Amino acid sequence: MMEEAQLKDLAGVSVEEVEAQMDRLLAPEIDCASLYRRWERQQWAVSDLDFQTDVQHWENLPPSTRQVMQNTMTLFFIGEQAVTDTLAPLLHAAPYEDERIFLATQIADEARHTVFFQRFFEEVLGVGGGLHAALEAIGPRTSEGFRKIFEHQLVDAMDLIRREPHNEVAWVEGVVTYHLIIEGYLALTGQRTLLRTLRNVGMMPGFVAGFTAVARDESRHIGFGVLALRRRIAKEPEMARVVTRKVLELLEPAVRTAVAPDRRLPIEDPRDVPPPLRVNGMELREFALSSLAKRLRAAGVSELAAQGVRARGMQLYETAWSEYESNHGLRHPVRFYQDGLVTAP
Repeated sequence: MMEEAQLKDLAGVSVEEVEAQMDRLLAPEIDCASLYRRWERQQWAVSDLDFQTDVQHWENLPPSTRQVMQNTMTLFFIGEQAVTDTLAPLLHAAPYEDERIFLATQIADEARHTVFFQRFFEEVLGVGGGLHAALEAIGPRTSEGFRKIFEHQLVDAMDLIRREPHNEVAWVEGVVTYHLIIEGYLALTGQRTLLRTLRNVGMMPGFVAGFTAVARDESRHIGFGVLALRRRIAKEPEMARVVTRKVLELLEPAVRTAVAPDRRLPIEDPRDVPPPLRVNGMELREFALSSLAKRLRAAGVSELAAQGVRARGMQLYETAWSEYESNHGLRHPVRFYQDGLVTAP
């Protein structure tokens, strides 16, 4: 069972099992105490992972696939470091003790995730020196959408909470930024893509085990975010508007992070990619937006508002794909899937 699996067994846990746990943690009976108990039971150590086989597998991946994966892994590395560095104001401003206790466990989790990527980059990718060296290794800097989320929206939200710890709207917007958008939208979709791809080809068991443990941790975090928002909306229904407004504000840079129209992809025609390594952007869009709408409904946002967020997201993806084509003068790979020219597992 996903919830009770030891680290050594997580390489054999399917992505579907990870997603099922995430959905279970949206249930109304879940509270901070039950999330904390899960944290106690689900401890794991980065030092226990074995990356020897991963080194061999990494070298056997096609160069273009390696580049795409390394870029994605670097974005996760940046995200984990950013969350580790900035989460403290949310903890200190949380008005309930059970929320403060859980957020303390999240900070510990995020630090562990950062160490996981540090070790993987050094031992498998041959990139030592931490995050700075990882950024240098991928060449061009992060996309415009990613910078807006992590360098502006996240930093500004946490700074406002730090300055106004009793501002309930600011705290709610911080939870939306962290738990719904960064973790529940961006990280969840990226985790799913990497884990499914590597499982399709049966490669890199050390990374798969560790990254599945990361995803299990994140499922607790996302569950906490939904719980915290549900508490506020139940107490003050007008908070549903605050949540929806913030999600819509962040949705455009989030979609632009996922699509990155300002960066040319190393893979232009997905037909050149072996079928097990293909990633269908249409399926990713559906998963990301449906998952976000599901979490909004679980938090107490109306069905109409949740569907409005989903519809807006669909439009933003089409706009970003078209902008990519305009920027680079070639079709976005997603068009091959839209036209039925290629399929993915």
